[in-house]
Amino acid sequence: MLMLGPLHDNVCKYLEVLHRDPEQLLSGDVDTLHLIAVLYGQEWQGPDFIRVVHSMAPTLPHLSSLLRAFFSGAGKTWEHFTLEFAPGGLIDEASLEEKELAWMLPTNDINEGALGSFRVMMCRQPQLSLSGQNAQAMYFHNETQAFMKQYFVKPEDLQFLRSMAWESTGEDQKREQEIIAHSCQHLRLEALELVLDESKVPGLKGKTLKDMLDKFKVVGAPDLGNVNHRSKVGAIREALIVAIEKYNNGTWRIAGEDEGEGDESSDPGDDEPSALEPISEWEETDSED
Repeated sequence: MLMLGPLHDNVCKYLEVLHRDPEQLLSGDVDTLHLIAVLYGQEWQGPDFIRVVHSMAPTLPHLSSLLRAFFSGAGKTWEHFTLEFAPGGLIDEASLEEKELAWMLPTNDINEGALGSFRVMMCRQPQLSLSGQNAQAMYFHNETQAFMKQYFVKPEDLQFLRSMAWESTGEDQKREQEIIAHSCQHLRLEALELVLDESKVPGLKGKTLKDMLDKFKVVGAPDLGNVNHRSKVGAIREALIVAIEKYNNGTWRIAGEDEGEGDESSDPGDDEPSALEPISEWEETDSED
């Protein structure tokens, strides 16, 4: 969003051009008029409507004046709502790094709902466990707070709650250990070099063999769904050899292996200019006036 300063400037310039010469919207071939009358030369959104306006224009003597007044007001309003993007302003003079640091989501949807509330709570209290967050949410809903104040009057009641809370921490610790183990497994697989030589598969044993199976699954090797850590060693090795053979004959490719190839061909053409490119035709029109 902070990169849109040039776009806002171009729109403002174009509205000024249409304000001074609205006739360019009312004359010419509708099928090609968009090339000079529409921002960036894009197609009309409603070409049938433009044809009707052109056919009725001779019967509307004040149409040109109305368009001129409309584009005048639109230009002033556009300039008013984009003052912060004006050349020489804070956004315009900010560096790319500063703009990236100032970036924020355009809506507050991420903080809405139960999941959003959990996200906000975890930002405020990073050490809070999931069960702890659930306990706090329950405490402030369904009049739980009033219930506890009314019925939890004895010290034994609070001691019982503390005991339950202490016991629940075991589940939190177990969950944290599972997350840590999963992260370690992910890092180990990332560092593991994929074996693509069939002759090396028989030398894989124990944990190394199982890790190689997981590595092949991660990179997208086919036909490994029926093989897992509980499968027999011979079955795992055979499945890996088949996967390597299919890779070598081109049946499948490692996920992301071809990324970056053909980028030049996939780039958009020059038919639609970038929002950051200056529009020399408009600037020339302004200077002529």
